[in-house]
Amino acid sequence: MINNYAKNGSKATENSKPRNAEAYRAVTTRNLTANPGDRIADEPQSIEEKAKQLAVDAPDITGDHIKVPTYFIVEYPNGEKKALHHVKDAKEISDVIRQAHFYEEGEKYKLGEVKQQNNFNLAPIILIVALCLLSFPILIGIF
Repeated sequence: MINNYAKNGSKATENSKPRNAEAYRAVTTRNLTANPGDRIADEPQSIEEKAKQLAVDAPDITGDHIKVPTYFIVEYPNGEKKALHHVKDAKEISDVIRQAHFYEEGEKYKLGEVKQQNNFNLAPIILIVALCLLSFPILIGIF
């Protein structure tokens, strides 16, 4: 005998399978997401249109107003502009930020804004000299 009961204990009907499959297809073809701002438009958009699009524009629990762009516009050194989606291209955005930070730190060193740190520590030397100066009177008093 074939078991006609679904996982939750209710009796499965013949219409339940196609209806679920249709719902799944509807969700995947329309690119539905939990956040409406995460949606990627079906028709192509210009970089200027993508730059204006916001994924989140709402207050958070602390009362601060949060604005998160849907696309981050990146201009590469070769002049190419690219719109990176904040979810789909998150890894590439992270790489761009890391590369920009690395470049910025390198420029600071070139311009002399950041002084290189010396690994020379004076505290132990001062401590040794002080101990020597304090021990000389004791040595003179003994001899």
